[in-house]
Amino acid sequence: MVWYVFAPLLTLLLTGCGIEASLENLAGLNGPKLPPGIVLPERPIAGVVTDPSKADFENTEVLVGSHGISDGNSQLLVVVRLMNSDNTVVQGYRPDYSVTKGTGVVKADCSLSDSYGVSICAMKATDSGVKSIRYENLADFHPEKDVVFNAPAKETTTVGVGGGGGGGTHEASNPKGWRMTATVGTQYDKVVAQKNGYKLLMGPVGATVE
Repeated sequence: MVWYVFAPLLTLLLTGCGIEASLENLAGLNGPKLPPGIVLPERPIAGVVTDPSKADFENTEVLVGSHGISDGNSQLLVVVRLMNSDNTVVQGYRPDYSVTKGTGVVKADCSLSDSYGVSICAMKATDSGVKSIRYENLADFHPEKDVVFNAPAKETTTVGVGGGGGGGTHEASNPKGWRMTATVGTQYDKVVAQKNGYKLLMGPVGATVE
């Protein structure tokens, strides 16, 4: 009895609003899986294009979350939403980019875009700093984006010392990294060098870190 009461309404929803409902899902109700820190701007989506020859890519967006780490192993993820000037998205297409500024970038292939037009590009770097990337294969549209790789943090540095009874090792920690230089003292005096809260005492019988 319940089926007969609601069948006409269900049929109306499926036939009259089916396309609208699917487009609404594309707009964000069942959105794509994105890397942490990246949120797609809300935009109306008019449909899906699977033939790249019919795409102009002119509303394509390039989104970056947090900075990367230039340790050569950590990935920085860039999201590209392939969208045309008529607000359709492009599915099944792999964008490609070149590095126009910066050194040490290790590229990997971007993923094929999904039904939301979203492709994810992973990259690594061995050098820190700002890198500029430019997407080359999106028809006549070539969006550019800056990405930043921070230098790895030096959480613990071990200082080895020798000579006399003062031998041993000492650990100095600073999440921002630290650097210390000193000139070795004479047999009569110790040289004291102080930097960022650490004090280095050097002399003929060894060295200590305070």
